[in-house]
Amino acid sequence: MKKLLLTILTLFTMNYAFSQATKSTVKLPIDESTKLITYTKVIDVTNQTKDVLFDRALAWTKGYYKNPTEVIREQNKEEGKIVCKGRYKISNPADKKGFATDAGLIQYTLTLLFKDGKIKYTLSETNWKQTSYYACEKWMDTSSQYYKTEFAYYLEQLDTNSKEILKSLEKECLNPKTEKAKDNW
Repeated sequence: MKKLLLTILTLFTMNYAFSQATKSTVKLPIDESTKLITYTKVIDVTNQTKDVLFDRALAWTKGYYKNPTEVIREQNKEEGKIVCKGRYKISNPADKKGFATDAGLIQYTLTLLFKDGKIKYTLSETNWKQTSYYACEKWMDTSSQYYKTEFAYYLEQLDTNSKEILKSLEKECLNPKTEKAKDNW
């Protein structure tokens, strides 16, 4: 009985030590008032009207997302606002054979606001698609009894994907694709 208890205690200690050693090294932006992971930025786009910037961003959303009618939840040109609810897949860390299994979906809210010469984006409200709302900020709490070592890997994927989405948006809004000249046949 003592050996069994000692074995269980040793396994528990090793698991605890391992989980503490695998914390995320990525520095995520946390909004001070909401305490949510929030990527936000104001982009200056000189000599462009609010309507032109709105149209560029709307064109980006329609090209970036596979099903834009599902993703775009609000588009109001007069107010200068687009709200998207996008999502992407994340994976578990690869096993010893290099195979990474599916870990589910991350859903996020991307809000775009427009003024003459300016675009403001906010990517926030990231959550792990579960049967109930599971905020991704929970992955940062390494002292939680529910903490798993894979959460650090999920946070790294969240950061990478969020930055890629926003980089694509910025590129399109700052340097839009020019329409090809129509051939006059």
